[in-house]
Amino acid sequence: MKPLVQFPLSGFLVVLIGCSLVVPKETLYLRAAQNLATQAEVRERLGAPREETSTPDGESQWVYEVREVEASAQNTWATAGSWCDQYVLTFDRQGMLQGWTHKSYFHGGETMPIRCDSGVLKSAL
Repeated sequence: MKPLVQFPLSGFLVVLIGCSLVVPKETLYLRAAQNLATQAEVRERLGAPREETSTPDGESQWVYEVREVEASAQNTWATAGSWCDQYVLTFDRQGMLQGWTHKSYFHGGETMPIRCDSGVLKSAL
C-alpha cells in the first residue's frame, strides 16, 4: 500500500476502534443481562428507576436516565448544556428482563432538564 493511503487509513481505524471502546457501562450490563436478569438484579446493579409502569399484559417498563454535564458547561460565561441517556427496560410477567432501548439526548444550555427526552435526540451512527 502507498504511504499516502496508509496514513489516512490507519488514522481512520484508530478512530473507529477508539469510538467502539466508549460504550456506557449501563449498555454493557444490559447487553449481558437481557433474558437472564430479574428485576431485583437489575435494581441492585442500576439502582431505582426514574419511572415504573405496567402494561395491561402484566409486563413492566422501567425508565432510567443517566445525565452528564458537558465539560465546558462549568465556565462563567455560558452553559454548554448536558447529555442525558435514557434506557427503557421491559420485563415479562415473571420479572425477567426481556428487552431494552437506549437513546441519547442533548440539552443545550440546560444542565439539569426535568425530563431526559425533552432534549434533541442524538442521531444513530
